[in-house]
Amino acid sequence: LIEVDKVFRYNRSNRRVLLTGTPSIDQTMTLIVGDETSFRALKIDRYWNEQEFTITSIDSPIPLPPGMVSSIILGDGKVIPFLDPMALSMEMDSHEEDRHDSDDDLQTTNISTTKTILIVDDSINVRRYLGLTLTKAGYLVEEAKDGQEAVDKLLGGLGVQGVICDLEMPRLDGYGVLEEIKERPEFVDLPIAMLTSRSNEKHRKLALNLGASAYFSKPYNEQELLSTLHQLLQSSNNTVKPEELPSQR
Repeated sequence: LIEVDKVFRYNRSNRRVLLTGTPSIDQTMTLIVGDETSFRALKIDRYWNEQEFTITSIDSPIPLPPGMVSSIILGDGKVIPFLDPMALSMEMDSHEEDRHDSDDDLQTTNISTTKTILIVDDSINVRRYLGLTLTKAGYLVEEAKDGQEAVDKLLGGLGVQGVICDLEMPRLDGYGVLEEIKERPEFVDLPIAMLTSRSNEKHRKLALNLGASAYFSKPYNEQELLSTLHQLLQSSNNTVKPEELPSQR
């Protein structure tokens, strides 16, 4: 049984949006969803009716809550989250499995604070949100507002174990970062994960060919990103210290 009101928790006060009209069923019920192998029940407080509406995508670098795939616009202009019940139930199943994993497995998102990740993005909001996510997972965070600043910091001696880099940025884009960094032997093993709104396959292939270790499209799955980052760091001992850098003239 999935209690939707307990899945979506908010830590700030908010004004509730009330639907107009009288619910067709004004009591608690369950919506049964499932596939060929299993079923789940979603607890619902009230049911209004079936109707046609406009589906609008949510374009945001901030990852959406589990099961929320887009939004709908009602005739009176109200915007309401649009949920995929199967996606929501599968996400809850995965969280349940995570809670039963061993302590060693749980370290996937609780890594020693000695790990430092460089976030490269021209959006301050993306840097702040992603930085908060990584900090909660136990990482130290460094930031660069564009590709050129990232390259300057790395060549200047900033020691990091991984980089999460946007693709489209002023001065030097993500491709430029890969070309500048991956051609240097001291950075060959440094994991660089691309995080971009460009979801086209040609962009992904180009980034991977230039040396990217992973490729994520916005909005991204937070747990998937953290899990992939953990795997990349485990397979690489790549802290670059200032004394390891070639002398700059």
